Amino acid sequence: MLRYLFAGTLLLFGLFIVVTNYVRLITNYRNRKKDGHWSSPAPIVGPLSIIVAYSALPFEFSNWIFLAIILDPDTVITVIGLPHLIKAFRE
Repeated sequence: MLRYLFAGTLLLFGLFIVVTNYVRLITNYRNRKKDGHWSSPAPIVGPLSIIVAYSALPFEFSNWIFLAIILDPDTVITVIGLPHLIKAFRE
């Protein structure tokens, strides 16, 4: 029972972060803010919360759950920008 509560809470937390990133992205696009750049302070936390919650539940683990990483816009931007960040630190 405790495992289900933990996994459910963690899943809702991860979904909340991903949905919030999409809401922020859509509102910035609709308002056409030029200076409204905002990104998630912890971009990988939402998808990782979803993956950990899924693995805590008694379902058969599927590799499809890793699509949560691709579906979060801030995580995708972070993964794409990571090589540029590493290159900037080396200089």
